[in-house]
Amino acid sequence: MHKIENWWLSIDKFNFIFIIALGITGVVLSFSINENFYLINRHTFFFILGLIILIFFSQLSDKNIRRISLLGFIIFLFLLILIIFLDYEIKGAKRWYKFFNFSLQPSEIIKPFFIILTSWCISQSINGKKNYILIMFIFFTILISLILLQPDLGMTILVAATFFCQLFVAGLPIILVLIGLFFLITVSVTSYFVFDHVKKRVNTFFDTGADTYQIDLSLKAFQSGGLFGKGPGQGILKEKIPDANTDFIFAVAGEELGFIFCLFIILIILSIIIRTLLSVLKVQDPYKIITVTGLISSFGLQSFINIFSSLGLIPTKGMTLPFVSYGGSSMISISILFGFLLSITNKNNE
Repeated sequence: MHKIENWWLSIDKFNFIFIIALGITGVVLSFSINENFYLINRHTFFFILGLIILIFFSQLSDKNIRRISLLGFIIFLFLLILIIFLDYEIKGAKRWYKFFNFSLQPSEIIKPFFIILTSWCISQSINGKKNYILIMFIFFTILISLILLQPDLGMTILVAATFFCQLFVAGLPIILVLIGLFFLITVSVTSYFVFDHVKKRVNTFFDTGADTYQIDLSLKAFQSGGLFGKGPGQGILKEKIPDANTDFIFAVAGEELGFIFCLFIILIILSIIIRTLLSVLKVQDPYKIITVTGLISSFGLQSFINIFSSLGLIPTKGMTLPFVSYGGSSMISISILFGFLLSITNKNNE
């Protein structure tokens, strides 16, 4: 009991409460999306599992976090290699392992482990061990290549953007950041010409005469909800929007909970990001600064990619809204990420 009390007093309580608020919002929305309770049971299960994972990882020391991250990265990198040779596909993409009624997406879960390892490599290079930079870039290239082969451009951009946020904060030579920017542009342009689904999404976004069925329904959902929404379970457009429980969960929130509540969700996300970045200002350890920046950048970028996609501000990316969207792999990944974050910003871990 004393250990639990000590843990509660030492973590960032506001961020933990904000996470709970996002998770409960996801549970409420999953309850309204499917009347046969399939999603509510699954989503609630993964949210509870996610909280257990989050609390467990938030109590680990820096050294144990690095050890687990190395082990986790090796395991999920192997799974990413193995998945290329399997036949299981969804919409032409090989991203998931199927276990009975569950599916596992290794590219989701490997993200927090990769952030920890890259932070450690960058901090070691700052301390004069330059060979760590080479090792880091080799693993980065391998990971990005494997994710692109699935293919998953959205995840590729997220992982790469987070990585270069870490490089930028670390104060590494600007040439590395410029190389990273060039890399992102090259990958995006190449993907446009190589992958048909990427070309279709981009063309649809820029062509005013194209079929924008998903986005049109999403925007209609926001308009239908007005300021205060129709109420949980009262929306009708969620039954027509493809991937309403994952990619377009924010649109469901717009119709059922309204514009005010959507602003509340955005405010919670911004509060988590700002509180975390402010906490970094008090830290002297380069490893912790780079790690916290990487973790919160991944969360922030993923959140706003999902929100901007559902508002039609960017091409759809097929990315979940952390803690709110349905998806076991996404929930486990973001729970590990915030477990690491709460541990590193823990008052007793300074």
